[in-house]
Amino acid sequence: MKKFITGLVTGAILASSIVLAASYTADPASFKVLVNGKEFISDPPAMVINGSTYLPLRAMGNALGVPVNWNEELKQAEVGNQAPVAEENQYSRNNPAPLNTVQTYTRTSDYLEEYNYTAGIRVLEIIRGDKAFKDLKAKSAAYEEPQEGYEYVNAKIAFSAIKTKSDFSIEPSQGDFKAFTSNNEECPYNMWSSIEPILTGNLYEGGNTEGWITVMVKKDDANPKLAYGLDYNGQNGIWFALYE
Repeated sequence: MKKFITGLVTGAILASSIVLAASYTADPASFKVLVNGKEFISDPPAMVINGSTYLPLRAMGNALGVPVNWNEELKQAEVGNQAPVAEENQYSRNNPAPLNTVQTYTRTSDYLEEYNYTAGIRVLEIIRGDKAFKDLKAKSAAYEEPQEGYEYVNAKIAFSAIKTKSDFSIEPSQGDFKAFTSNNEECPYNMWSSIEPILTGNLYEGGNTEGWITVMVKKDDANPKLAYGLDYNGQNGIWFALYE
């Protein structure tokens, strides 16, 4: 059974507004739609309009694991995570990304191409000082006192595998991150476990995880920062603020 849809397209040319009305014929799709290899079935079904296939937004988001929400206050549909995504090279060592800002990291190597990947990373939350150490002692079987003049920061990280080479996986871990002072001195490395759940696990392309890491920062430093994916010479990483 065909359905008819009438759409209004509004445009502006020079100082004038022109409204165009057009009619389109919509038919339920007579073919299967596969999402990640599985048949996509929804109510209402996929529709074909003038040769293009259209899918219900929320059902498609659920199939892909992407949140779809209706913002009643702003009267708008919101697809995906609401955290801002940084533009390439927007942030740096001297201008680290604020909390809850997604940065994209791409690893490239001419020698080990199978380990190249692109990931989306952000710092969701930080806990610092006495509370961080208290949580570490309560939730980790292995811990030690921070070095003199330093204190712990527990940072919750969100990590997404955007693209991987072939069928290889990414395994994010605390060892991929390094803390630095506001004046660019590397902080002592924390060799002990973080609080649960720890940032870990194998992620294939499209996989996501969240978990905690623990680093040490100077007690008197109000603006420490966190780096991910630095090369042996300290380049090509991405930087995050460890403060609000």
